[in-house]
Formats: sequence, C-alpha cells, structure tokens
Amino acid sequence: MKLNVHGCRGSVPVQSRGQTRYGGNTSCFEVTFGQFQIFFDTGTGFRTAQFGGPEITKILLYSHWHHDHVQGFAFNPNIFVPDHKVLVASGLSSADVSRQMLQQYFSGSYFPIDVIGSLKNIIFHEFEYIKENFINDFRLNNLSLNHPGGASGFRLEHNKKIICYLCDNEYHETQLPELKDFVEGANCVIWDGMFTDEELSQKRGWGHSSVNQGIEFWEKCDVKKLLVTHHAPERNDDQLDEINNQLPGNVELAFDGMSYEF
Repeated sequence: MKLNVHGCRGSVPVQSRGQTRYGGNTSCFEVTFGQFQIFFDTGTGFRTAQFGGPEITKILLYSHWHHDHVQGFAFNPNIFVPDHKVLVASGLSSADVSRQMLQQYFSGSYFPIDVIGSLKNIIFHEFEYIKENFINDFRLNNLSLNHPGGASGFRLEHNKKIICYLCDNEYHETQLPELKDFVEGANCVIWDGMFTDEELSQKRGWGHSSVNQGIEFWEKCDVKKLLVTHHAPERNDDQLDEINNQLPGNVELAFDGMSYEF
C-alpha cells in the first residue's frame, strides 16, 4: 500500500511564504494498491491528484461534508473525463444524501454549474456496498467520530497492511476502548491534531483534538505510525517544526506531498 498526502491543513486553505514546507491544502489522503485508488476526502489537495488509467477502480470516501473536506472535488480535471469511473460513498451518509450534499455544494448559489448533475461517470453508493462488494480485494470499516454534524473514521486493510483515518474528531478518553480496537495493528493512523492542549481548553466543542492527545493515544495502542494532520490555518512552518521536533518515535506531522510505502 502507498499513502500519498495531498492536503493536511484544517478549516481553510492557506498560502504564504511561511507556510510552504507543510503546505496549505485542505484534507485529502490517497491510498493506492493493486487496481485500486482510494481517496479519503477531497479538500483542495484533491485538485492536483493524478488518476490512474481507466482500468483502476477509483473510490472517494467522505468522512463528512464540511467544506474543507469537499471543496477540491470539482477542481480536479480528471473527474470530467468520461473514461474515469469514480465511485463515491460516505461513512456518514446514505448514497442519496451524499449525492444531495455534493450536488448542492457544486451548483446553485455556491457554484457556477451543476457538476454532479452533468457527470455520468460519478456513481454514488452506500458505504456497505463498497465494504461488501470489494471484500476479496480489501477490507473496509468505519466508526462514528465526535464532531459537530457527525464524522466517520475509516479502517482500510489490504495484504495485512492497515491505514486508519481519524480526522475531525474531538477526542475524549471515553473513546479509547473503541478507537483502540478499531486501529489495532495499524501501520499508520492519521490523527486530527489541529490544536495544542492550551488551545483545546478554549475550543471545546469545535470537533478537533490536540497533538498531545495523539501522542497519548499512540502510546496506548498497537500502532506503528501516527501521522498528525488538520494543521490549524494560522500555524506557520516554524511553529509546526517546533512541534514536530518534539514528537516521539513514529509520531510526525503530515505535509503536502508526503508519501509512504507500507
């Protein structure tokens, strides 16, 4: 399995001279293996993601519908190529609701054209369909996260390699038993570390966790690597470097363009 980070910034995309090393694109993570190309969310990082050939099965998995997790969808030119069949599902919503959410976002008052209505190669499915239809190729599970409006975490397994996506979750110690079981044996857990502990105390209910909470979680779990994402938009490279340099073991901050082979 190969993991590519296309976007790891939270809330809004950013661009400044002091934010180039970690990047400014919002959430988009890509996992490739065999004949599959799977994306967790389509923030602005999705804009420059390249698609494999028509023989590759492309799947977009949405954790939730907040704008920083969907806003890049219509700006990737590959979705307008009829030969690229793209399957869409969400761990949070039914197929009909998923279609409605994306269609509303990219039409009417919010976007110049009805993108979803004009594309026949974008096919919406129930999450259970993706989970069950490809069970001979990979194993996929989800669980509910603690986020305003709801969000879904994902566990993707192929050839005994496991990647978990736990973005947009306000971690509480009561979640530990369920989350620990969910990520057991993972090669990589993608963790929402938008805040420092000091910031977190002022932003209860915002739906995000801290970097230190991620470290504590990693120490208690059977997980090889913890990749911290959803960096606060005001955080610059020097500040992120300072955080990154203090992280233990296999815990590190994600950056746009990062890739790992598992």
